[in-house]
Formats: sequence, C-alpha cells, structure tokens
Amino acid sequence: MAFAEHRHRSGAVPWILAALSAGSVSGGPAHGAVSWRTPARDRLPLLVTASGLALAAAGFSSGPWVLAVVMVLAGPFVSPAMTTAYLIADEVAAPGTRTQAGAWVNTAINAGSASGTAAVGLLIGGLPLAWCFALAVVPAVGSALVPAVVSVGRVWSCVRRSRTNTGVGTLRRSGDTLAGSGQDTTEAPDPTAVLHAS
Repeated sequence: MAFAEHRHRSGAVPWILAALSAGSVSGGPAHGAVSWRTPARDRLPLLVTASGLALAAAGFSSGPWVLAVVMVLAGPFVSPAMTTAYLIADEVAAPGTRTQAGAWVNTAINAGSASGTAAVGLLIGGLPLAWCFALAVVPAVGSALVPAVVSVGRVWSCVRRSRTNTGVGTLRRSGDTLAGSGQDTTEAPDPTAVLHAS
C-alpha cells in the first residue's frame, strides 16, 4: 500500500494484493501434489527463506505493476510455508493435543503478522521503502536460521560423544587384547623393594 501511494498509484493496491493471493493459491495445490521425501521440518526453513528473499526483491520494483509480478512469484511460498508449519505441529504434538498445537501455530502466525505490520508502519515514515522491505525479511530469515543452528549444535554434540566413546572403546579393546593373549598384565615385583624390605 505504501509503495503504491508513494508513486501516486493507489488504485494498484487491490491488484498487488490479488497478485499475492493468486500466487499463494497456486502454490498450495502445487506443494500438496508433490510426494516430498524431505521432512517437513527441513522444508519449512527453505520455504520461509524463499518467501523472505522474494519480499526483499520486491523493494527494488520500478513500479506497482512490477511489484505485482514479484508478488505473484513470492506467493507460491506463502501457503506452503503455513501448511508445513501446521504439519510440523501435527507431527510433534502429543496424542490428544493436535488441535491445541494447530491453534498455537495459528496464534503465532496472527501475532507475527500483527506485530510486523505495526513495526513496518512505524518505519515507513523514516526509512526508504526498499529498506522497509529488507527489514521485513529479517524475522523470516532469522526464524529459518534457528533450526539450522540447532541442527549444527546437535551434530557437533553427536560428534563429540562419538569421539569420547571411540576413545573408551579403544582402551577397552586394548585391555581385552592383552587379556586374551595370555600375557600377565599385573606388575612384576620390584627387586629393589624386596632388598630394602629385608
């Protein structure tokens, strides 16, 4: 809306919103028609990042109709991202709490949309529109990076445990080898100690 008003083309606002809706409507069925092998929790960061980058590119549009075209390209990531979020909530929810989990996802989406709109409304008067578009991407990309950081932490923790277990296993195998070879692993008495004792 601010983009169109800045260029004195307020009449293009409904068409821009319609373009975003059209892209989202087309993306939902297309996403649902694919038999995904990638888990939903891995797809969600990619979808959110893609929609965020498309939104950032929208800030460089030369006019309202170019922005409408960009919105059509960004829309296909919106509906699949929301659907994937609900799928993840359904997967991780305990039996009997799936409805509550879906409600929390819905609440989070609405809260994020409301707070983001309010924040951008405060920024529009003091920053160029391109910067406003770019800053609107930060929460999306940041939320997409959180699972990646958590996954890296888990992998690193597994690697550390694996190294520790490997070291303990090597020591145990060495002891088993000595015991199996028939070698006496007990320390021999020190002759000098016997002389001193006498």
